[in-house]
Amino acid sequence: MEQLTLYTITSCIECGKIKSYLNKKKIPFEEINLFEQPNKQQELLNYTGDSIVPTIIHMGKVLEIGDL
Repeated sequence: MEQLTLYTITSCIECGKIKSYLNKKKIPFEEINLFEQPNKQQELLNYTGDSIVPTIIHMGKVLEIGDL
């Protein structure tokens, strides 16, 4: 599986749960924290039309946890 991109924000409980899940399953991912990289917010909006986190992107598509 190609690396996933995970959009998060600081202190998001659900974001932490997803990161723990991915690490436990040894699924590589790139984390984009929108508080630390606010310039990436438009990128997330292009995928989802909203700023909802956590959001997982794989090969240009939004994934649900069940897709992993």
